[in-house]
Amino acid sequence: MTTHKFVKYIPILTLIFGFSLLAHEVSAAEAGKEAKILDKVSKEGQMAVRELKWARVAIFDGNIPQAKDLLGKSKQQLAEVEKQAPELIVTVKTEQKIAGKTVDHDKKTITDDLVPIDAGLTLADDFVVTPEKQEKINKANEHLKNKEPAKAVQVLREADIGISVTRELMPVKNTIKHVDKAIELVDQHQYYEANLALKAAQDGLIIDSVILYEPIVEPTK
Repeated sequence: MTTHKFVKYIPILTLIFGFSLLAHEVSAAEAGKEAKILDKVSKEGQMAVRELKWARVAIFDGNIPQAKDLLGKSKQQLAEVEKQAPELIVTVKTEQKIAGKTVDHDKKTITDDLVPIDAGLTLADDFVVTPEKQEKINKANEHLKNKEPAKAVQVLREADIGISVTRELMPVKNTIKHVDKAIELVDQHQYYEANLALKAAQDGLIIDSVILYEPIVEPTK
């Protein structure tokens, strides 16, 4: 089960197929809609990654039967993820600013390969706690516990707290290719190479940080 925790984070600049993901701000109406991406994750994708990680451990420990079993389960989960891919649409919105003014923006939707397998709501790294804001954070946490991410986002916006969603995205076709290769290599008793194939699958996961709300900073005179 995915948990949503308020933690400090370092803003991430992610390149997706040569596409720069930059900070952007959304309206109040959009914030509620965007918050739904917290729940648009593939549990099967999470399990597939977990099993391939444990398969690496099993290979390292020399427990090849267990590694084969875990790889078989990961392969089954990935087959389900492949079916989900068209439904779990990944939308990337970007906005480029210079001196506080928007100079360019873009939007890209990928429907056939990238699947979110985890998501969490985070606070901006420059957030300063005050008693009033802590009260809002506590209220937002209650909304998250009640599976009401849109309400949590709105509460934090009202408190003028910068918030983001950080997702882990799986490139499905690439991941399946690496797992298939690992299974083949294990059958050929090439365990070191199989481990490298699984490492490549893990390294291929993409971290995507999307700003839902950014406090407006008044320009200095």
